[in-house]
Amino acid sequence: MSRLRKGFFSTPVFILVLLGLVSVAAQKAGFTVHDLAYYLDSNLINFVRPGLKIRILSATIESSRITVRFRLTDPRDVPLDRDGAFTPGPVTTSFIAAYIPRGATQYTAYTTRTRISPLNNQAVLQATADSGGTYAKVADGEYTYTFRTTVPATFDPAATHTIGVYATRNLAEFELGTQVANGTYNFVPNGSAVRTVRDVVRTEACNKCHDPLAAHGGGARRNVELCVLCHTPQTTDDLTLNPADFRVMIHKIHMGEDLPSVKAGKPYKLENDDFSTVAFPNDVRNCE
Repeated sequence: MSRLRKGFFSTPVFILVLLGLVSVAAQKAGFTVHDLAYYLDSNLINFVRPGLKIRILSATIESSRITVRFRLTDPRDVPLDRDGAFTPGPVTTSFIAAYIPRGATQYTAYTTRTRISPLNNQAVLQATADSGGTYAKVADGEYTYTFRTTVPATFDPAATHTIGVYATRNLAEFELGTQVANGTYNFVPNGSAVRTVRDVVRTEACNKCHDPLAAHGGGARRNVELCVLCHTPQTTDDLTLNPADFRVMIHKIHMGEDLPSVKAGKPYKLENDDFSTVAFPNDVRNCE
């Protein structure tokens, strides 16, 4: 037995096993069994560095045009190429612009669209992400985005403005799926300090049950700070004509089966999702 053990430790077999264990340890570092990266070769993981971070660095409004400067990196803060030509995986970004009117507490979005409701053939307004804007590269991993949406000449330069972004990094070719990152940036266009913010519910509170909070099919929108930029009082669901105002929508979703209207036989829906069977696992008055 001692000779067998001695022989094992003195042969290349032990070295190979040891290297294998080190490889597995490196492969699993920073990932759990719920991550695709946990199951892939460590050399591939070290090359791709899966994950995505996005940070808005600044925002300005000049001649009615909104321009945002932002930075894309992997989890080690190494700059990423937005097109995916020089670093693994192209990154897609979508930007939202909104402001808090003077005397108000909720956002009004600049970036909007109209939809025709099939219920009454009338147009409804919805806050959404900008489309058709232009990108410019500033440095490795740093870009500007100029919105196609313009702000009216009468906009309030002293109001709190917020830029929201949701981004995805497509690593499907490496069998690592899609990585997601969200970000927001508050500023006052005239350069004064931000004094008015909307901070009612934290994402961390939602993620005590929703882990992670994710919506709209692909799940690229995961932060409450981002959600409230579109889910404003101005937004109506075209398929149901229900308000998509965050505070109304979230309370009704969590009430679910206990909504008086649902008990009376009218389902509560948003788009094609039916929330009539939702059962909140707590006292619904516990709204923290």
